[in-house]
Amino acid sequence: MQYYPDYFKNKPNYIKKRKNLRKNPTNAEQLFWYEIRAKRLGVKFRRQFQISKYIVDFYCHELKMIIELDGNIHESKQIKDKYRQNYLESSGYKVIRYYNEQVLFERETTVRHLIEEIKKIQSENKLD
Repeated sequence: MQYYPDYFKNKPNYIKKRKNLRKNPTNAEQLFWYEIRAKRLGVKFRRQFQISKYIVDFYCHELKMIIELDGNIHESKQIKDKYRQNYLESSGYKVIRYYNEQVLFERETTVRHLIEEIKKIQSENKLD
């Protein structure tokens, strides 16, 4: 069993939100989860995972990789997402973003891109 620092612990007010997000995924999240679940890409992903005060769409602890799927984004949402991404990246996470349309209509290309990102991080980790 892996040990997670306190900032991974579920806050009581986030538990229901995470459960609700997992029970009601978008079409893109559902399709993407099918592609990455059960170590299909060689690493374990979790969905709707809490890191600090944020709930991320998909998370791989081994690679410190976060995947976010973006729907229609308004300017105010873009600003919040940028702030959130900067915070997560400054904390040592690799954040990868895909648009829902990429997952829905270009799934193979999106998964191939993700596989390349996984390989890149794994090779960088070997050098460390």
